[in-house]
Amino acid sequence: MTIWLPQLRRERPLYLEIADGIRQDLSRGTLKPGDRLPPQRELAFRLGVTTGTVTRAYAEAEKMGLLVGEVGRGSYLRAPAPQPQPFAAGRRETSGLADLSMASPPNVADARDLDAALGRIMASPHSIDLLGYPPPEGYPLHRAMGAKWLARSGIVADPSQVIVTAGAQAGIIAILAAISQPGEKLFVEGLNYPTIKPIARQLGIELVPLEIDAGGLVPEALERAARAGEASMLYIVPTLQSPTTATLNLERRQAIADVARRYGLIIIEDDIFRLLDPRLQPPTLFTLAPERSYHITSVSKTLAPGLRVGFVVAPPGKAEALIRHQTITNGRSVGLAAEVARHWIESETADRILSAIIAENAARAGMAREIFSGREFLCGPGAPFMWLKLPDQWQPGDFTRAALDHGVKISSGTAFAIDRRADDRAVRICFGGNVTREGLRQALIGINSLIDQDPAERFAHVA
Repeated sequence: MTIWLPQLRRERPLYLEIADGIRQDLSRGTLKPGDRLPPQRELAFRLGVTTGTVTRAYAEAEKMGLLVGEVGRGSYLRAPAPQPQPFAAGRRETSGLADLSMASPPNVADARDLDAALGRIMASPHSIDLLGYPPPEGYPLHRAMGAKWLARSGIVADPSQVIVTAGAQAGIIAILAAISQPGEKLFVEGLNYPTIKPIARQLGIELVPLEIDAGGLVPEALERAARAGEASMLYIVPTLQSPTTATLNLERRQAIADVARRYGLIIIEDDIFRLLDPRLQPPTLFTLAPERSYHITSVSKTLAPGLRVGFVVAPPGKAEALIRHQTITNGRSVGLAAEVARHWIESETADRILSAIIAENAARAGMAREIFSGREFLCGPGAPFMWLKLPDQWQPGDFTRAALDHGVKISSGTAFAIDRRADDRAVRICFGGNVTREGLRQALIGINSLIDQDPAERFAHVA
């Protein structure tokens, strides 16, 4: 008989923790196929739990294919059958592709963190309510969670001011649908979040690109365009702007807020990357101009991309219209995902995951800066991606296709250009997702070696 005790965190039903302990120790080699587990009464006594809890745990482990019970002889471990991974995204090691095209956080979350949150949800007598439609503005507990998360950005908001959405993108759609009419124009940075283009097309909005530089949006360009009456709304990513990684300093933020006041502009502030920047941040545009600003954030870039949970704060008196359009566009959050996020944010889990993501991003960005030393690129502190300039022989589309042929997926600069005047001769390279740190290193080395080559078509014979 094997002398074995699982490590119980007591954060979910104990029978599940015991069964999972069997699975984990089998995978580690602490337990081996053929070992006999302690009798149920003995293990219950050692753990300080009821015999029924251990009986249920052994039954659960048997359903998982981890053990077999023999009448009169006890419970014996068996080699677990290979488990399918239906939800696992392809990794470089298995798919041959390193996907560096998505601005996802590196995969640092521990399965036990998800298990703990799900355990608390299962223990709630009201958990079944999460399968119903949530209110369009979100459940009160989730709005309170949003207020707590927004406080990290220096925004003091009552939970009644917070609207919970199915991620930042849903928030953008709801805001634009609520404040604009087809044919209206929207100021945007000349290089921008690619999905803003199809969103604008769907809503009948015309985008007006503005000049940007290494410091972000140029306030003088905004003032010239606003004075000419070219648009009445501004969509902006003030911190770690995608794709340039620019972060607006306090002077520019104040200038933008002043221009918005003088010319009656509405500001839509998409601040999803703010918490990744380890530097002390200037105030948000919402803080500087709350009477005309919508602030958007989410947990997708800072905790886990699969938690499609975003938060929007509207100017005074504008929340009700936004909630109506949240209903129309069906951008409400999924109650179960929001409840997982709530348990993380209200415990130390969110702090731990966010800190791990910041540290891993920093390590990966440092590796990228070293590999591309001597190249022209932008990669601000905390950025989860790099904007790598290309030499004259490469067009962005040709380079991304060549990189894909070499097993690396990156984003062409043309995807971010709002019009042809933008300097899009570059590629965006993301550091996160499911690629390992070593996999990222090899992918970056491959990209670096590709830069100095000539495109294959340059060698095509021309008669």
